[in-house]
Amino acid sequence: MTEPVAEVYLLRHGESTANARGLFTGVLDPELTELGRDEARRAAMLLAQAGVHPARVFCSALQRTTQTAQEMNAVIDLPPHLEIEWRLDERNYGALTGLSKTDVARRAGQARYREWRRSYDAAPPPMSEAAMARLRDRPPFNRLPAEAVTATESLADVVRRITPFLGDVLLPALGAGRPILVIAHGNSLRALLFVLQQLTREQVEQLNIPTGHPLRCRFEQSNGRFRLQSATYLDPDAAAVAADVLRSQGGT
Repeated sequence: MTEPVAEVYLLRHGESTANARGLFTGVLDPELTELGRDEARRAAMLLAQAGVHPARVFCSALQRTTQTAQEMNAVIDLPPHLEIEWRLDERNYGALTGLSKTDVARRAGQARYREWRRSYDAAPPPMSEAAMARLRDRPPFNRLPAEAVTATESLADVVRRITPFLGDVLLPALGAGRPILVIAHGNSLRALLFVLQQLTREQVEQLNIPTGHPLRCRFEQSNGRFRLQSATYLDPDAAAVAADVLRSQGGT
């Protein structure tokens, strides 16, 4: 027997100050820009217009996701407790962290730049031990498990760390049959969709997740297992335009 069960709304945080500067952000912890705050409020309005009232909200440990939730809460009532899940953190860009994407592309060449940024398997050069130590000593990583800090990550690495969250936390939560909101990052959401939609490596390399656009994922239950039925943006036309802009900038 197959029947609709629940909905999960995936949302990439609003624009951050590092996004606006064109930096490899990853494990950096910048705040939202004013545009990013506007994007968060617009996302909340889309949820409200669709009659969606999330029962649970999962955020990464990085403040651009929790700030997005705070801005949304001014428009739509969210649960008072945000569930922080470090496995939703953005991909670690290693030694590229904090560098200008334009400068990296110029120095490394377009082929290597695209491989580091978009391929499934390739990881950027690792950050130094000293950089990792500094990262571990400051929030939010000084409150997180040791495995939350790596030297670098490929998208495949993000898939490996996010899969336990999906199987142990998110899918079981669907059993309550109430909407769930996940606020995360471009690459952690790409990793989630890689698993949920059973994408090929080529498909996920082409996938772009725009900031501030809620993606509605509808699940059904069949033989005791949850299966993704559909994934559509609440404002598909605006999301398509935003994704095209991302693609022209190199994608995320």
